[in-house]
Amino acid sequence: MVTVLVPGPLRTESGGESRLEVDSGGTLRAVLDEVSRRWPRLGRRLRDERGELRRYVNVYVDGEDCRMLDGQETPVPSGAEVQVLPSVAGGSGPVAQETAVFDGDRVLAENFAPWVLELGLTVAETGPDWATLRLPWSDRLAREGGALSGQALMAAADTATVIAVSAARGGFVPMTTVQLSTTFQRPVLGSDVLVTARLTKLGRTMAFADITMTAKGALVAHATTVYALL
Repeated sequence: MVTVLVPGPLRTESGGESRLEVDSGGTLRAVLDEVSRRWPRLGRRLRDERGELRRYVNVYVDGEDCRMLDGQETPVPSGAEVQVLPSVAGGSGPVAQETAVFDGDRVLAENFAPWVLELGLTVAETGPDWATLRLPWSDRLAREGGALSGQALMAAADTATVIAVSAARGGFVPMTTVQLSTTFQRPVLGSDVLVTARLTKLGRTMAFADITMTAKGALVAHATTVYALL
């Protein structure tokens, strides 16, 4: 059994489901073939008429970008998690047209302190109310025992919220953290972390977000944030 994680912008194509259990495995192509058979609308959003991944779709197998592996021939063992992360796209129907993608990396580079930039965070994807950042593994960020420090994860969650709010607003706006609450599920050892912040409410002066942090497809930490927009 393989679990396919569906992001918010695509859940209308999967009947509102965020987690799809797929019997097919072996390769990513086999998994996506099964997705296309059972959820055809979702399948058409992920791959084009030739069966190739659309340019605005990134797919991760246990936290690793399939394009950095063997593409759709990437092995997918039983129990693996496949995560779909689309870019901002417009249009309707099975072939959505790409629009200008919010430049999260530029917002990150121009508005954060040097010590935050030294974490090596990059913006993987953004959507109308969410952002996914990648926190690369670094021995410098490990605490005694070899696990990634909680402080690094909290800083990444905080940063992801800013990028999500900026994406929703179409650009950076001054803001400050009011509250950040984090729970840690399991240690991170030698692996990059995907940090996804989803806005649960965005008002004129306040923003609320829910943040999940995963490594190799497993949840390692969860956070909630409250921001004041200045």
